[in-house]
Amino acid sequence: MKLKNLVIAVSTGLLAVGLVSCGSDEPVASAPSTTAMPATVSAFGEDATDLAYKINKQNATAIVEAVEERGGTPEQAVAALLAGQAETGWTSGLSLPAPATAIADIYGWRFAYNIGADSTDAVRVATYTFMDNAAGVDVDPVYPVAYALAVQQADTREYVEDKRFYKNGETAASEYAKAQPIAESAYTELRGER
Repeated sequence: MKLKNLVIAVSTGLLAVGLVSCGSDEPVASAPSTTAMPATVSAFGEDATDLAYKINKQNATAIVEAVEERGGTPEQAVAALLAGQAETGWTSGLSLPAPATAIADIYGWRFAYNIGADSTDAVRVATYTFMDNAAGVDVDPVYPVAYALAVQQADTREYVEDKRFYKNGETAASEYAKAQPIAESAYTELRGER
C-alpha cells in the first residue's frame, strides 16, 4: 500500500470513529479531574507543629476563654480576637513600635503585669481589661471592627494610633478590618460556631 493510500485509509477510519461517537446517545465519560482541592488553612498558620502556630492558638484560646469567663458573647470574643490580631498578631510580649522601648501586651498596650510577658496568664489579664473597657462601650458587638476599636479607645491609657503600628500608612481601621476574617475564622475553629 502506498503512503498516500495509507494516510487516506487512516483518516477515513478516524472520521468514521468520530462520526459514530458523535451520533451515539451514550454519554461520554470524562476523565477524572487531577486537580486537588486546596486544604483548609487554620487561622493560626499552616503547620500545626510550628511553634508560632501553637502560640497563636494558645493565646487565641486564652482570649476566648477569658471573654467567656466574664460572661461575654461570641461577638465579643470575636472582637477581642480581632483586637489582639490587629495589634500584635496574638503575640504577647512584642516590642512596641519605635521610638518606644517597652514591650506590648496582647492588645498593644505597654506591658505592666507582674507575670511573664509571653505567658497565657498575661493574655488572660489583658483580656479581662479589654472586657472591663467593653462595659462602657455603646457600640453593638455585631460590628466587630467598630466595637473592638471602641473598646480599645475606651481604655484610660489613651489609645494613640501613631504609636501602635510598625509600618507607614497603617491605621487602626485598616489593620482591624484586615484582622476581622482571621478573628472570625479563629473563633469558628475554636468553638465551631458562627
